[in-house]
Amino acid sequence: MAGVVAIALAAVLIYRNRAGRELAQTRAQLTETRRAHERLSREGSQWEQRLRQAEHQAREAERQIREAEHKVREAEHQAREAEHQARESERQAREVERQAREAVEEARELRAQQDLARAETDHLLTTRIPALVSHLRASHVTVPGLQNAKLAGTDIDRQHLAVLDAISSAVREESVRIDEAAQAIVRGAMSRVQTQALRAQDLLSSVQQRYSGDEHTDLLREVLGLDMFNELIIRRAQATGIACGATAGLSRDDTYLVDLVVGAVARVENFDQRIDGPANHLRRRVGVAARAAEPILFVTSELLANAVHHSHGTLKVTIALHETNTGAAIVIDDAGVGLNEEQYARAGRLLSGRHSVRLVDLGNPPHTGWAAIGRQVAQYGMQVTVKKSAYGGVQAVVSVPAGLLVEMPENTRPSVLAPEPVRAVVATSPYQQRLPEAAPVPAAIAPRPMRAPEPPEQRPVRTASLTDAPTDPGTGPAALSDTGIDGLPGLPQRRRQTPRRAPTGPATTPLTTPEEAQKRWGDFQTGAEAGRREALPSQHDDATEGN
Repeated sequence: MAGVVAIALAAVLIYRNRAGRELAQTRAQLTETRRAHERLSREGSQWEQRLRQAEHQAREAERQIREAEHKVREAEHQAREAEHQARESERQAREVERQAREAVEEARELRAQQDLARAETDHLLTTRIPALVSHLRASHVTVPGLQNAKLAGTDIDRQHLAVLDAISSAVREESVRIDEAAQAIVRGAMSRVQTQALRAQDLLSSVQQRYSGDEHTDLLREVLGLDMFNELIIRRAQATGIACGATAGLSRDDTYLVDLVVGAVARVENFDQRIDGPANHLRRRVGVAARAAEPILFVTSELLANAVHHSHGTLKVTIALHETNTGAAIVIDDAGVGLNEEQYARAGRLLSGRHSVRLVDLGNPPHTGWAAIGRQVAQYGMQVTVKKSAYGGVQAVVSVPAGLLVEMPENTRPSVLAPEPVRAVVATSPYQQRLPEAAPVPAAIAPRPMRAPEPPEQRPVRTASLTDAPTDPGTGPAALSDTGIDGLPGLPQRRRQTPRRAPTGPATTPLTTPEEAQKRWGDFQTGAEAGRREALPSQHDDATEGN
């Protein structure tokens, strides 16, 4: 464009110079003409005519000059326009070049952002999402943040957080669904196991009844060992089922609290060697309502088993019963290894019953004791707390609210295995008013409320039972049948049997007094526990025991 302008300017200058020369020539000719006119004016009109023509030509030349000047001005204007356009074109070229540089810079920045986004997405896929999945399985695992802190608050950060939230929500929902399905399967399986174990317990009870003579001592020892193992199976199946949302599976009548505690002690392996007590500090006839009897027995037995499991084999676990302003309390102390702060926090969370618990949170193999206790606490309104014991181990306190307690009838009393109150009791206490030949011999662990005394001629021959409630075939020491062999008491059994009445007729067997029955059952219990100790293996390690 500049070359064109230069050519145009050159052409205009050439044309102007030429016009100037022509004008100068014309003026010279005009001067010569005027001179010639003056010189020839005298020569005639022909010269005048020539002069007029010359003037005309001069005027025409002047007009042409003016037109040439106009054209020159037009050319100059066009040249200025061309120069302006050239400058505008140059400015536009510079603007285009600047835009091109900005486009290149934007492309470079966009490529860098794409590289950052790709790297951050790879970090999300390879690190953050797997860490999130691990965090959902174990809360102590931390989920890392952005790999590049410069992306914080950007769309990429928000989108990645949305992806993590969606994955977390989906995994939680799916894990809850899977856990609920697993718990339903476990509930069904444990129900069948518990049912079969109870049937096995009935079979063992019948074997104990059939082979009750002195000549079957070895067989009885083996049966008692199997009976204890079967008791442990029932307790473990019951704990696992309750932790998965099942019920206790057993029912009872209103029962003395001290009898429930004795039954809970009898559910623990080697209880005679490892558990000291219970110490009975109850001053009244404190009983537990039927709906809560089995849950309280279950909670107590699980806490005792946990205390025994985490204590050295030579250390005793103590248990005591106390009355409180709000009901009653069962206090269990051990001198075991104790718990650290994290374990105390976990225990408090599980025992409170206020938090949902998944099977995967209970370890492998799962320790279901605390989770099952929490279920019972939440359902029946009890409270279970753990803290450091004065012996350096753990103290567990089961607080039973007054709403779950009842006052047992005056014509009943705890079983013969229940310890006497530590403190003196009031005059109306059933522990002081022992009616000879009037009160029936009570059950050892979890008896039903006894009926009123019957006249001697109408009262059936009764038997003391070392069992839990009649519908609980899976707890406590064994019960006794109505009659034995050669006048001796019958063999122990787990379920309370319907009392057999003495044959009617003029001659009847003399009734056994409560004192005689207590001595007989005490002797029998000593022998039964000795047989169990010999039948149990010396080494044992249940991976599912403890919490």
